[in-house]
Amino acid sequence: MAKAALILALTLALPAAANAGTPSDSRVTLAAGACQTALPVFDGVVRKRPLAVQNEGTSITFVTCGLEGRFNAEQATTRVFIGFVNNSSSQATVNCTLVDGRDSISDPVYMPKTVLLGANTPMTEAAWTSVDNEGDNFIYPAISCSLPPGTGIKAVGQRFVTATP
Repeated sequence: MAKAALILALTLALPAAANAGTPSDSRVTLAAGACQTALPVFDGVVRKRPLAVQNEGTSITFVTCGLEGRFNAEQATTRVFIGFVNNSSSQATVNCTLVDGRDSISDPVYMPKTVLLGANTPMTEAAWTSVDNEGDNFIYPAISCSLPPGTGIKAVGQRFVTATP
């Protein structure tokens, strides 16, 4: 008991993180916190679980995942990624489109990508970088994917421009 109290006291005495309130170099968010079904009709077959947003139905469903942007349409994201799982015994093809809102979320840019998932694959990643965006970093990224039965999204993430001191 005394040991637990000492650990708690030491933890409370630590200074706040130096980057508190500022963007980190990268961020990963589990799909349960960043993704939702594209239409209410898909809610009945998509299971939002802690480790994946999973299509448990018998037909393709659509899921959208939103990521972080910065005020004033700052081109802050250099890389966007999404991680998939395939819990079925068959290969599956997932089609996604990264949509990057430009100029205060108007004038969006659409970047499609197709990902082949092997059968019973715990993690396959797809990524978009500024190279995919004609050299521009992303401003307000979001991803929409068609998930075949047995597939799911595990996480989404992004890498930010590193601020210079």
